[in-house]
Amino acid sequence: VGAVAEKGDTGWFGLKKAASLVFKVPSAKAEDLDAIPIRGLGGDLPVRFAPIGGAVPGDRIVGILTPNEGITIYPIQAPALMTFDDQPERWLDVRWDIDENDNRLYPARIQVSAINEPGTLAQVTQIIAAADSNISNLRIRQMPEDFSELVIDLEVANLKHLTRVIAGIRALPAVSSANLVYG
Repeated sequence: VGAVAEKGDTGWFGLKKAASLVFKVPSAKAEDLDAIPIRGLGGDLPVRFAPIGGAVPGDRIVGILTPNEGITIYPIQAPALMTFDDQPERWLDVRWDIDENDNRLYPARIQVSAINEPGTLAQVTQIIAAADSNISNLRIRQMPEDFSELVIDLEVANLKHLTRVIAGIRALPAVSSANLVYG
């Protein structure tokens, strides 16, 4: 996901709507609702999601500005944000602005602990498929006591969709836990 920054008359830069994500600053003025003023940047300002456990629509999100690199979007509960606790000037208040007709899928990562027995993986993947979600990556790690840990990168429409997938997986008898992974 990217955004283009354009220089305004006052020397401030406004981020325009990028794909299905728009950055906004809380303001009482209607003319301020389409942009975040960012001083001292020029050219294109890339926007990307956190590399692990990115945000999906419905998550509360925050943007972290990295000079000469762009903005990285994190879910507000991401442990990686602790790295920026002492740098409040880098934090941007952002929010989702999703079109109701947008069918785009967003990446999410879940971790599942399950009994290592025949059919368990098939049951988990069937829940994901039945929810119209997609698996983009899967890693399995054998754990002690005949358990396996599945780390699944999937694509979902929003937080409600992701919650439905996780609830379905948790309901399986062979699953001991299923949780969202935040980067």
